[in-house]
Formats: sequence, structure tokens, C-alpha cells
Amino acid sequence: MKKTLLATAIALTAAFSAHAVTFNQPDQDYIAAAETIGMTGENWDAPEYVSASMPHVYKFAHSYTLHKGDYVLDLKKSAKPLNLDKVIIQDYDGPISATQFLMNRFQNHNAVILKDGEIVHEHYSNGLNEFSPHLGMSVSKSFTAMSAAIAVGKGLLNWEDKAIQYVPELKGTAFETATVQEISDMRTAVVLAAGTAEKYWDTRLSEAQGYYGQEMSAKYPGGTMDFFPLITERQDYAMGEKYDYQDVNSELLGLIVDRATGKSFTHILEQDLLQKVGVAADAYFMSDKHGLGMGSTGMNMPTKDLARVGLLFLNQGKNEKGEQVLPAKFVQDLWEGNDAVRSAWQKGKESGLADGYYKDQFRMLEIGGKRYLAMVGVNGQMCVMNKEANSVIALNGAYPMAETPRFAVMQFHQFVPAIVEALSQ
Repeated sequence: MKKTLLATAIALTAAFSAHAVTFNQPDQDYIAAAETIGMTGENWDAPEYVSASMPHVYKFAHSYTLHKGDYVLDLKKSAKPLNLDKVIIQDYDGPISATQFLMNRFQNHNAVILKDGEIVHEHYSNGLNEFSPHLGMSVSKSFTAMSAAIAVGKGLLNWEDKAIQYVPELKGTAFETATVQEISDMRTAVVLAAGTAEKYWDTRLSEAQGYYGQEMSAKYPGGTMDFFPLITERQDYAMGEKYDYQDVNSELLGLIVDRATGKSFTHILEQDLLQKVGVAADAYFMSDKHGLGMGSTGMNMPTKDLARVGLLFLNQGKNEKGEQVLPAKFVQDLWEGNDAVRSAWQKGKESGLADGYYKDQFRMLEIGGKRYLAMVGVNGQMCVMNKEANSVIALNGAYPMAETPRFAVMQFHQFVPAIVEALSQ
């Protein structure tokens, strides 16, 4: 009862405060329209529907509107644009232009590429424009961590605290001894129930959240809170020793921020991040029916605004007005890493992709002598920052399969290095 009342209070505060996020119910008109083509809350990410659904997924779920502020960062067009037709990528069957690589290999919808804070390339397809939201999938994880970093900067949260200090319901679970930092770094190595061949995550989480429609969440009256107690086993590693990419860590991190601040972490994202960055459009962050944001996959925002956020990581966490939006130490630590996250990375399956580490819901990939700080989503969503070229690459798309080695190689061994090389010339 206490948890339900807290969630209700969060929702009411969000709905009626003039300076707060707005809590939304699922959009029944959209759901009815989607059903005319056979698309439902349960199957929207099937290959035949994923391109159509990506700009609208938040309408299937409960969500928060993250309102843009009065300040909008004007991204100027560069005097030296990048012609993607002339950027050549070597694929297994021969050379292909970056334009064709994006459209026909990536199934890309939008791309915004910045160098020195200016637009060198942008395009929008699939009926979208620069203000259209797009599901970010696991790019959302990085935003959840940014909300935690801002809470730490406000003195409301400490990375080295035990998570159970904020979430006593973790008693008896596999997270009982985990610190906030270990959760943020995905160094908990807990054991999840197997998903399916198509969905490699624990599908009980998606059901509890209402990620695949409200009917699926009916057997979880407490929403996401009913999922955490199900995780009681850990892999044979000491806490903090192994990196293992698991959505539950991001969900728990969002809950910790809620508990530490007394309201949904989406408030921080709206007022302390997006509005200070100067986004040009509202964003939408999906939640369960009780208002707990989907920390692993909830963000729906325009690609151009994603690029605006990316600039923070090239400017020590400051916006273009010189205001410290993200704590400078948080940004510096992302770029530098540490021995713990580097060692943990080597024990995880992603170490075969590249040297690097995973820290605070960001990947650092070290490829070909260059370093890429990346927010990454499973269907071609990403925001990649590179210091050598002073660049941001923001993409949104609808690649029809989840977590394939082929796609990871296309992203980070083919497309991104080719673009950064072209920008460096």
C-alpha cells in the first residue's frame, strides 16, 4: 500500500505542477489505429512493425512528458558539410557509401553529425523531422545514469552507498550487497531467467513494466517492484568483479534515484538536464503503471536533441552557456575509466568487440587508436562522442534484430571509424 501511495503521489505531482513532468496514460486512440495494421503493444518490436512503431512506442505505455524549456540551443550548419555519399565504407562484399550503408545495412531513420558544435550532416526519413521523437531503446540507460550523477552532484545520493539503503525491498535478493556504483556499472552479475531466442533479456521484467502492453502486466499488480524480488541468484563472481549487461541494473538505478530524491528521476532529466541543454522539443519517458520510469529503455526523443546532449561530453559537462549541467567529475570519470571497470569488461562477452570498459551506463570503446564514448540502443540507436574529431554522431533507426555481432561490427568497426576519419581530415 505504501508503495502504491508513493507512486500515486508522484503521478499527481507530475500532472498538476506547472514546472514538472506530465504523467500520461497509454494513448488509446493510437493503440486502436495501430491495431488496424495488426500492430499491438505485444508485437510492436516484431521486424514487420518496428520501423512504423519506433516514433510512437511510448503511446503503448504509461509515460512522462519531459517538457522543453524556453532556452533552445541553436545548432548552426557548418561551412564544411560532410557528404556521406563520398565517405566510403569497406564492407565484406566491397566498398559502399556511408549513405547506402546507413539506409540499406543499418535501416537508419535519422542521423545528426556534429563537429566543433556545428552540423556537418543531418537527415530525417520514415516520415520524421528534427522534432519527431524516436524510441532510444538502451540509449535510455545513459540518461538514467545522468539523472543519478546529477542527484549525486546535489548531495542527494552517494555512489558508494549500498543500494539497499535506498531500496530496503532488496533484502534477500541478489542485489543485497551491491553498491549504487556497481549497479550503475552493471557489475552485479546476477542470474536472470532466460528470455526467448528473439528477446535475450528477462521477459518477466518487460511484462511487469507493461513494456509489451498493459495486459501483460496484469499479473504484476506492483508493476516493476514485483520483479526485483525474483532475482535471488548471482553468477560465480564476487560483487563488482564482472561486467554483465543486464537491464535490471538500469531499472534499479532509476528506482534508487526516485527514492533518494523523493520523486521520479524524470524530473531531473527534464529540469536539470534537457532544459539546460536546450532541447528543441518535448521528450517522452515510458514508465510502469505506478510511475516508475523504465530506466533501461524509456527515453523517446528527437535525434537532433540527442546530439545536443552529446555535446556535454565534449565540454566537461557544461552547456553552451557555460553552465555545469553534469558534474565535471562524472564526465571525466567516463572518459578515464578505472581499473575496476576495465578488469570487469575483460570478463564479459563484449570484450571480443573492442578494448574498453562499461561505466555508468556508457560504453567506452577503444578501436584503431581512437576512443569512442557511446550511448547504444539495440536497433541502431546511438550517440557517440569522439574527442579527436570533436564530434558527436547521433543515429536512430529500426534494425530488425536485437544484439547481433554483425550489427555491432557495422556500428563500431565500420561506420563510426569511417565518419570520424572523414571528420579528422
